[in-house]
Amino acid sequence: MAVKKMENFSVAPGIFMNDMSLLSIVTITFNNFDELLHTVESVKDLKCCEHLIINGGKCQKTLEFLQIFSGKSISEPDQGISDAFNKGIKLSQGSAVMLLNSGDILLDQTYPEKALHILKEHPEADFVHANELYDDAMIGEFVMRPLRKQNNLYPNIGKGMPYRHQTMVVRKTVYEKVGLFDLKYVTSDYDWICKWELSLNKSHGKAYYSQGNPVIKMDGGGISSTQEGKVILEAIQIIMQYNKNKRFIEIIISYTALMNRLVLFFGRLFLQKLGFINVLAKMKLRKYEKSIEIK
Repeated sequence: MAVKKMENFSVAPGIFMNDMSLLSIVTITFNNFDELLHTVESVKDLKCCEHLIINGGKCQKTLEFLQIFSGKSISEPDQGISDAFNKGIKLSQGSAVMLLNSGDILLDQTYPEKALHILKEHPEADFVHANELYDDAMIGEFVMRPLRKQNNLYPNIGKGMPYRHQTMVVRKTVYEKVGLFDLKYVTSDYDWICKWELSLNKSHGKAYYSQGNPVIKMDGGGISSTQEGKVILEAIQIIMQYNKNKRFIEIIISYTALMNRLVLFFGRLFLQKLGFINVLAKMKLRKYEKSIEIK
């Protein structure tokens, strides 16, 4: 079902809080038809979900596919990833939303329904998150676990994106509380989590970690890996903005974590410039050796 007009985003307070019967999966695509098909194939048989595709490109194969696509879709220019996701969230009808880039693959077909059940049984949870399978160009596939598991706000946000974004199943009411994604950032998911943290001063929301096998397979060729320098610079800007409302000790901890990220980034960059790619690969293998998938 193609949709030609976007409505303003608005959610009546509490309207979705107890009705956890439908999950909206939002997939954005931009001239990458083959990757889009992989994502669609992985979610097509889900009973508790609606699938929305936001197409910002002019790929003819994608346009033809969306003519017969059974879900909802929009094909129009956008202002980037954040704008595309915002369109999908506005269009969604589910009580919770999951954001999958084209190319991301749902590995666990039970996870969407499980996440909805968790949100229903735990009204204090703003979102559910889990492990993902990360496909790294240097060392292959390994399980990527979130930085934060049991303790809601540890480690400090300065260490990096604390949750695996593709695994997050977020109550739609939380987007009403926190807001949508900021178009000026490439790392708008990180900015959104910082805003969510600040919103906890006015509410009792929590993140619920669903342990177990990875639920999503993510392509490691995304912006977070190919534009790591830009990602870190944006993280500094974001932290500076949101630290204004935090205690002094929290500010010190977050800046210390950011400094550590910068040192590691420039260290990797230096090794790359020297051509020591094998050294980097060995370091990465050692770091994730317990998470490497055994085929």
